[in-house]
Amino acid sequence: MRILIIFLTLLVSAAPALGQSMTLVTLGDSLTAGDGDEVGGGYPVRILARLQITHPGSTLNNLAQSGFTSEDLINNELGPAVDILNSAPGDNIRMAIVWVGSNDLFGLYNYVCDFDYGNDYTLCEANDLQNFSNNIAHILDSLQATGARTYIALHDDQSRRPVMTDPARRFASYERISDLDLSRMALQVRNYNNAILAAASVRGVGVADFFNTIIFEDWATLSEDGNHPNAAGYDAITEIWYQVVTAGGAAKTVPGAVLKPPRK
Repeated sequence: MRILIIFLTLLVSAAPALGQSMTLVTLGDSLTAGDGDEVGGGYPVRILARLQITHPGSTLNNLAQSGFTSEDLINNELGPAVDILNSAPGDNIRMAIVWVGSNDLFGLYNYVCDFDYGNDYTLCEANDLQNFSNNIAHILDSLQATGARTYIALHDDQSRRPVMTDPARRFASYERISDLDLSRMALQVRNYNNAILAAASVRGVGVADFFNTIIFEDWATLSEDGNHPNAAGYDAITEIWYQVVTAGGAAKTVPGAVLKPPRK
């Protein structure tokens, strides 16, 4: 009982204090920029609206840009994010949310392995994974150095998005991605997620699990492009993020979940 009380005390103390304003920075690609949202704003504005109920005066800086990779984020978003967090009012809670890697994967199979590695997929995927892992570590370290409570997303299996499973849609958007590439992508996203989990675990970073959802497979939560969420999808995404950021940093993942065989 004493151990349980101590654990609950630590969990509550890690959660944002009610009434304390927050400086929230979101970083990433189109999924954070809000592409496909017919209402507008994506999940960041929805999270802010919910946080402002209990944390009046909270602010949002959404730095995400469509098409960005993890390297693009480092080169274009990370510096401004660090500056914003470092300059936040002293009594504000600093918070950073990161969701990046989708374009790393799409680019890997639509261009990089073909043109930069001459279809040597073993070397291409190994180097890509190392680069992605290094980028994630750098991003998290930089954000945490500001004192920000930091959170990161696990990726969905984007080989299962309609933009990939429908050959016509796939060719229109990613003409060099083949059926075989999709099977490789399904494995590489698990490698990405394992890298994210490893980096988050040693740093105490909260994790939002989008791998074990069907948000990116169900037309009810997708926009017409079969790639980005619609308003209903962003509502669902917001709920996942909100549960994570209000849980005191506790990871909302199932240990080993990303290691299971591909879903049928």
